[in-house]
Amino acid sequence: MSITLFAKPEKLTPAYNQVMYMHDSTNKSLPGFKYIYDIYQAGTLNKIAEYRVLPIYSTGYGRVDLSKLLQSQVTFDLNLNNTTVYNANDSFYKYDVKVGEEYVTTTQYSAALTQYLVSPYVGRVQINVANTFVVGDQISITQTGAGATNPTMEGLFTVLVADPAFIVINVFFSTIVNVNKNGDIIYADGRRTVTRDLLVHSNQAVFNGVFKWSDFPSYLMANYDLADPTDLLITNHPNNYYATLGQDIWFHAFSDSSPGLTDFVYFENDAGEIFRKSVNSGMLISGFSVGPNNHGLLTPVSGSLPLIKPTTENYYVYYERAGVKVSKDYYIYLDRRVRTIEYQILFLDRMGSWNSFAFTGRDYERGNITRTQYNQYLEGRVVSNKWTYDLTDRGYINTQITTDTTIDLNSNYMTEEMAAYFVELLSSPMVYIKKVDYSNDCDVPESTEYVSCNIVTSSFEVFKTRNKRLIKQSLQVKLANNNMING
Repeated sequence: MSITLFAKPEKLTPAYNQVMYMHDSTNKSLPGFKYIYDIYQAGTLNKIAEYRVLPIYSTGYGRVDLSKLLQSQVTFDLNLNNTTVYNANDSFYKYDVKVGEEYVTTTQYSAALTQYLVSPYVGRVQINVANTFVVGDQISITQTGAGATNPTMEGLFTVLVADPAFIVINVFFSTIVNVNKNGDIIYADGRRTVTRDLLVHSNQAVFNGVFKWSDFPSYLMANYDLADPTDLLITNHPNNYYATLGQDIWFHAFSDSSPGLTDFVYFENDAGEIFRKSVNSGMLISGFSVGPNNHGLLTPVSGSLPLIKPTTENYYVYYERAGVKVSKDYYIYLDRRVRTIEYQILFLDRMGSWNSFAFTGRDYERGNITRTQYNQYLEGRVVSNKWTYDLTDRGYINTQITTDTTIDLNSNYMTEEMAAYFVELLSSPMVYIKKVDYSNDCDVPESTEYVSCNIVTSSFEVFKTRNKRLIKQSLQVKLANNNMING
């Protein structure tokens, strides 16, 4: 028996695209054949799933898509107070795939049938074949090959005598028409031969990301393994991206190509000053804060702190390993347009990193009240043998009263690249909102805490500068938790 690989995903692949495995087996034509896929947490005996897969009709290959399973094993990493570097443990999952097979246990005989000559089963049919049957086994025989068939050798039988070299069944030899007729013997209960772990794919991994349908066929892990100055971080952060001084951003990176070594994230502003923070590369994926508001404590390489000075217009971020730049530059341009109040929406992008948009235009806050109402029996009271009631007695009762809040937001003008990225905000499943006050000092904004919310807006337009030179976006969010009312 032999299992061979036909196709598998990249070593690190997005969990929300297809995670497809395909294999071939030399036994795929056997009765009842199925491929067995056992999925384990990498390097452990913790089995998270088992699949028994029928061969594809046209090719006989086994094929299984693990994306739905592995999506349940990844979530996101978010510490809203983090300004350094973190191991993104929840944003990826490492697993092993062990491939085996099963098929109906079949014993094929081709030697001539003979007559058994030992009492008490003298005259019964002896099938001469190596076997593992025992006396009393119920078996089923199907005749195969050319030549006349034996009517009495089709169907269910009992093993009367069992020997490693032959078996005797409850059929009289005198009924045999063709002693040279071949046959297949299986257990009557359909017993199967199961062989696991014939082929193992170890240390495969998925991360909490997804590519567009049109982009996934061109996905290559090599573009993210941080070995070349053009490699990518695990984010969809766009070019020509503008951020206000109060915005937070976290990028993720594939960081385990050099386990045990120290990598660095570099920051360089438009004055040529260079700063950095260290990354422990022992984790598969690391996250680090890079936003104007949360880039955190940096170590100067050249120049003097802070990274963002009153004259700074932009800075860019890149990854360095063993003294070599191994990623492209990710620019953040500073939006210093005068404002008093702004809202910021932090969202999980389609690659599992966190980015934000600022909304500096007009905002509108609306509420909705939900209540349960029922009409109770009015008890009243009796005064001087007369039934009456007080005007303060209540029939209709309001219970379970809650209020929810919806906020309409409007952005300032943005670039075409930001407008395209804005779609990821609109479709993001994890969104948080905070309010930032610049009224005291534009360089030291005062922020409220992030509050969980959901996007209400359900349609969008991707604006192009050739159609609309001044691009603005609007959206509506609803706070994720209602306020309870006392009663």
